[in-house]
Amino acid sequence: MTEIDPNDSLMKWISILSILVTLTYGLGKLFFIFKIKDFQTRYPSLKERFVLPSALHYLAGITLIVLGLAFAFLSLFYTKANEMELSDSQKSVDILFVVDVSLSMNAIDVNPTRLKRFQDIIIRILPDLSGNRFGMILFAGSAFSYCPMTTDTTAFADYVNALGVEMIGKKGTNFAVALEKAEEILSSSKLLRNKVVVLVSDGEDNESSSLKKLDADLVVWGLGTKEGGPIYYSDSQTSSRGYVTISGGLNPNQNGGDVIISSLNEENLKSFASLNSGEYYNLSQDSSGAYRLVDQIDSMKKNQTHLLQKIRKEDGASIFLYLSLGFFFLERIVRLTYFRRSTPILLLIAFFSFFQTSRIHAWDFDPGGAIVSEGVNDYQSEKYKESKEKFEQAEEYISDDPRLKFNKAASDYKIGNFRESIELNNQIIKDPKSSAQLKSRAHYNNGNAYARQNDYKNAQKSYEESLSIDPNLLSAKKNLEFLRKKKNNSPKPEEGSDKEQNSSKEENNNNSSANNDPSKKTKKDLSKEHADRMMDSFSPESILKKKSDRFPNSDNEKFW
Repeated sequence: MTEIDPNDSLMKWISILSILVTLTYGLGKLFFIFKIKDFQTRYPSLKERFVLPSALHYLAGITLIVLGLAFAFLSLFYTKANEMELSDSQKSVDILFVVDVSLSMNAIDVNPTRLKRFQDIIIRILPDLSGNRFGMILFAGSAFSYCPMTTDTTAFADYVNALGVEMIGKKGTNFAVALEKAEEILSSSKLLRNKVVVLVSDGEDNESSSLKKLDADLVVWGLGTKEGGPIYYSDSQTSSRGYVTISGGLNPNQNGGDVIISSLNEENLKSFASLNSGEYYNLSQDSSGAYRLVDQIDSMKKNQTHLLQKIRKEDGASIFLYLSLGFFFLERIVRLTYFRRSTPILLLIAFFSFFQTSRIHAWDFDPGGAIVSEGVNDYQSEKYKESKEKFEQAEEYISDDPRLKFNKAASDYKIGNFRESIELNNQIIKDPKSSAQLKSRAHYNNGNAYARQNDYKNAQKSYEESLSIDPNLLSAKKNLEFLRKKKNNSPKPEEGSDKEQNSSKEENNNNSSANNDPSKKTKKDLSKEHADRMMDSFSPESILKKKSDRFPNSDNEKFW
């Protein structure tokens, strides 16, 4: 425990001098008041022309000021600083990424490149992995520890965004050095018992390294295609760019005869995953394997860590400060009673004293804002019809704010009025007062509404419009990727089968027959199930309801 030294001569003399100056000034003024009153006694006509405070009032005011200063200075000398220890426990899994940054990771057979694809995926799933510890090893011809183990998702995201194929000078790909570096970290005290190693590579190994078994759960992410693609490279120093050739130069034509074609060595990656009883996923076109990592970590046994933090807490001065403020406040009251205007002023002080506990909100002077607040509360309580009614009432006071339409559209969506929700969102999109962010969310919510109606074509278009305005809207990216995956995996009808080709038309034009046909009913239910699954976490249903406690997603926030 430390204490400010009360013998500090400079501070001590400043305090004493300030009090003495104030006291001298007050007593001097009190002396002149007595002299003036004596003069008024001899000349009574002056009493009506000059109003002076009573000596008792003035003496009380001077006394209160001096006491206020005295306690203010005492708060400086009697402040105590205490060191306290705070402990906090945390459950997490250690995730070590071993990332290939060799030149072949710049191949363009995966859009835009293999390495860029990994960056996009890891940034996308990082919110779902928050609360765990992350680390990263980079390797090419050699390997080094790039990011130390950290729970700071923002810092880890910065490391991911800075990745590049030029980060390791020794070219080529050597799995042996990467595994040795990973083994070194796994066996040290830097990682705890429950850990996962995620190997990210295209599988090319120029050294034909012998694979080793790691002391951790393993997940292998492959990036690339068996057909392969040219390797794009740009040199910032020489401003030269092109596709890597066999001779080591750059050819601006990707179809040049000497351009290297890098292919995915899937067998090598699968063998390594099999050796460690791990899982292999190709993330070139489908990122579902990344989300399986999230599920795996959620189901794993967590490491229990205790964090001990020392803080410095200063106290002891509060009582002196409260007394000082109290004396200054009393001095103001005494000064206000010098003159005859004291009665209304004292009534005003009494009013605030007696009614200080009553809550006076800004919306008491803004009825529209109060109704909007009530509507949001009803929405949070899942009273969606009531929330819509409140937003409609607020239109009497706030008729031109597109955010109010956004809230109404969200309520309509929850009620099941998808068409009304889409119409309101379209009005928001066309409104010149709408911000770019609001328009992006309106497009996104339209995509959700279309998907609920099994109109996947318009849903995809709405998600694309949303991303064209806000490319960082992760929920729109995930829903769009789900739609594209569903479209690619859906079976195509055989040629000549008129019945299959026209089945969708028949379903739209003849509802009664669709209800009687079990196969069509099953197909319809299945489409609804896909829509429900896709909207489960990212539809307006999750607004204000399913916010993550660990890593809140701003994409699901309301605008009011």
